[in-house]
Amino acid sequence: MQGAVAGSHHHLEILLEMYMPLINKYSRINNVLDEDLKQYIMMHIALNISKFTIE
Repeated sequence: MQGAVAGSHHHLEILLEMYMPLINKYSRINNVLDEDLKQYIMMHIALNISKFTIE
């Protein structure tokens, strides 16, 4: 996670893969996967990951 916060694209990809089941869960509307919502969630994570603090 530290690599993703530091800006590593490789580590961000690993982080997204790790959380993909949860992303898919919250990308469903009426039990149907909404690809636009899924993309929005992943984009939001990618754009805001640098704001995370790791202690």
